[in-house]
Amino acid sequence: MLLRTWQVVVKELLHLRRDRVLTLFLFLFPTLQLVLVAQTAGAAVGNLPLAVWDQDHSALSRRVVQALDNTPELTLAYRPASMAEVRSLLDRGLAAVAVIIPPGFAADLLNPSGSPAVQVLVDGSNVSAGSAALAAAEGAVEDAVRRYLATAAALPYPAAAPADLRPLVRFNPELNGKFVAIPGLLAFVVYQVAIVVAAVTIVRERELGTLEQLAVSPVRGVEILTGKAIPAIGVAMLNFAVLLAVVTRVFHIPMRGSLPLLVGLTALFVTAEVGVGLMVSSLSRTQQQAVLLVFPLAMVDLALSGYLVPVESMPAGLRALSLFSPLRHYMRILKDIMLKAADLSTLWPSALALAALALVVGLLALRNVARNFE
Repeated sequence: MLLRTWQVVVKELLHLRRDRVLTLFLFLFPTLQLVLVAQTAGAAVGNLPLAVWDQDHSALSRRVVQALDNTPELTLAYRPASMAEVRSLLDRGLAAVAVIIPPGFAADLLNPSGSPAVQVLVDGSNVSAGSAALAAAEGAVEDAVRRYLATAAALPYPAAAPADLRPLVRFNPELNGKFVAIPGLLAFVVYQVAIVVAAVTIVRERELGTLEQLAVSPVRGVEILTGKAIPAIGVAMLNFAVLLAVVTRVFHIPMRGSLPLLVGLTALFVTAEVGVGLMVSSLSRTQQQAVLLVFPLAMVDLALSGYLVPVESMPAGLRALSLFSPLRHYMRILKDIMLKAADLSTLWPSALALAALALVVGLLALRNVARNFE
């Protein structure tokens, strides 16, 4: 009995050794997944882009700016010269927080009858980044003011109360986590549907034994690819429509932007992910292999998308790698349209990245599909 059992064990191990794709999945992909997810999820929120509009240009305002820039959570990236520029930076997601120092700030602080105030504007479309940026900015300003007052205590007139900080959270005033988490979850579910449906199309033909029939038919590779992609795109878009209705009507997430623009860019995103799914399908030998390959790929994409931790807080290498993830660009598009009412004038970098990725992935998928019919 033990001998027969051992023979079955050896047989299964030989099958695993011969199945190179499955072996790769069992050892390399889980390790890669663990490393990437751990590095992103374990990273503290930091390097958030900061904009400072200093209208005072005093010794105190320079101290405040330096204190803000020295805060680990913030990185001074912009020095706008108008309120319109401040709003533009927040609308485009280029700045996570903007600090506005009014003219006469230092004089008002040291004047008993003055009313020194600093306005802190926060992008609330990312709750974790917005909360961290607001707390860091307020702490830095208060610390700089306190230190300045300590050095000014020898002046003949008394120092007034500390500065009045006036925070304003845009797009999500209550920093409601649902406003960010649910649209992000919507994007990930659409991603899963698109890639899974596409990943089993070609390999299903191989398992059913009909792949050879397609190979000898007059249908060309591009026609097969298009015929396989269109149903997957249709299923994913129908899924998106249902989920969007649930998100807006059941969970009451605002839809402030253009619905046609969102649908168009969603179709572009789905096309890119269907191309990835077709590549997986052409490389797999069985449907089980295809699904197993999709699982770690989805986890890696989720880690790089900014859903678990802001992209700005990731290590430099992962930030660069995330540029090749369509999910990262689509999550930005989805949240900006729904919460910020963003239009193509601010979304064009993400839209262009999606278009480029869809084109490249489509060409690679076409090449891989063509190899199956050689």
